[in-house]
Amino acid sequence: MILIGHGSRAAGADEDMETVAEALRRQDGGIVELCRMGGRGTPFAEVFDRCVGRGAREVIVLPYFLHFGVHLRLDIPEMLREAAAKHPEVRLILGRHLGYDDSLVALVRKRVGESLELCDIRTLPPAPIDRHPTEMERKE
Repeated sequence: MILIGHGSRAAGADEDMETVAEALRRQDGGIVELCRMGGRGTPFAEVFDRCVGRGAREVIVLPYFLHFGVHLRLDIPEMLREAAAKHPEVRLILGRHLGYDDSLVALVRKRVGESLELCDIRTLPPAPIDRHPTEMERKE
């Protein structure tokens, strides 16, 4: 499996996706790689080659995206077609993006509840914020 996300130039911005990949590796024991569309990281073709080199004969690319935008409609399918042409012996599947799921509604509700205890925006330092808001001083 390859989780493919947008990516970021900001150090540490992709840690949550890396944590998800590590959890999948522990639970399933298979090959789970990461790829980022922009910013930093290894290009998709290299990540796919690494999976093939480790013996993968079927690779599911799971877009780590909520919205069905340009990356999902154009960029990712194009990258996958180019990579698939180099490895005709490997089945390459463009999986479903994260999109909507009932569990997402529960997660949003959970995050709203957690956010009520965070500080007011006016108490945060000027941009760029160098720490996640959950690491900032709590409201009184």
